[in-house]
Amino acid sequence: MSTQPKTFLTPEHYLAIEREAEYKSEYYQGEMFAMAGAGEAHNVLVTNLVTGLNNQLRSRPCRVYSNDMRVR
Repeated sequence: MSTQPKTFLTPEHYLAIEREAEYKSEYYQGEMFAMAGAGEAHNVLVTNLVTGLNNQLRSRPCRVYSNDMRVR
């Protein structure tokens, strides 16, 4: 069990840090977590899924994004 208190970030503070960061991170309930880089197999899978979804939803008012889109 850690004896150090957790530092909770506001979404705005997290985004300010993330814009300047050299690494990817994720924000969850006030905490910031470093994210590992994806390998080739993962990226091929994501590309295939995004392509398939985009083809299926082309005639609908939907947008398909890859995993690098920041959302709130």
